[in-house]
Amino acid sequence: MPTQAKSGTKSVPKTDRQAKQSQDLSVKANVNWMNPDETGSIRASASLTIGDSFAVHGIRVVSGAKGDFVSMPSYKSSDGYRSAFHAVTAEARQQMNDAVMAAYEQKLAKQTQEAAAPVQSEGQGLTM
Repeated sequence: MPTQAKSGTKSVPKTDRQAKQSQDLSVKANVNWMNPDETGSIRASASLTIGDSFAVHGIRVVSGAKGDFVSMPSYKSSDGYRSAFHAVTAEARQQMNDAVMAAYEQKLAKQTQEAAAPVQSEGQGLTM
């Protein structure tokens, strides 16, 4: 038996509903690990928190021929690799990619700044 909508609610077209959901969900990224070497294609590992309700782990920032890009979590199956998580809309995918890349660039800038800061050795404090 089909379910009936509650009285007083109106049906929202799917595209409008998807646009509203994309606007409602906040996406926060956290870079968990940075590759200390310049070797290899994986630059960092990150996690996403979506709408303060969902967490996605195992996201990678990968260096490719056309620059760095975000790779969502996947697993190996008998017929290749399968996506463990992916965005349904282009807007949601862009929002997640932007959040991960912004967090990566921020952490990279922080590491660069810390590496450039002069290191004060022991015994070189202020004297009075």
